[in-house]
Amino acid sequence: MLNITSRDSGGVMVLDLTGQIDGGPKSQQIQEVIKENLEKGQRKFVLNMKNVKWLNSLGAGVLIATYASAKREEAYLKLLGVSDRVETVLKTCGLIPEVFEVYEDEQDVIDSF
Repeated sequence: MLNITSRDSGGVMVLDLTGQIDGGPKSQQIQEVIKENLEKGQRKFVLNMKNVKWLNSLGAGVLIATYASAKREEAYLKLLGVSDRVETVLKTCGLIPEVFEVYEDEQDVIDSF
């Protein structure tokens, strides 16, 4: 199960994710939230993954699709607080560092925009 909450931090939309990203319907909501906010003009996004304990290849696919949606709209999507377990999956899929910028500190990722 995945829970998603969103908040504004200095003009950057931060999605706080808790649980697991497994490619199921709840995981798909990440992309839906990003798309809704792209339509409203938001162009800076951070996925706070500090509380994501598990990610599989289908979940990585959701992140790829979300990234592609953002990129098409000339928006930016960065990751925050990726655990070792999740980082291993993302590296295996070739997503870190080739696609996603990853930060450990929230202020650092906000300032990076």
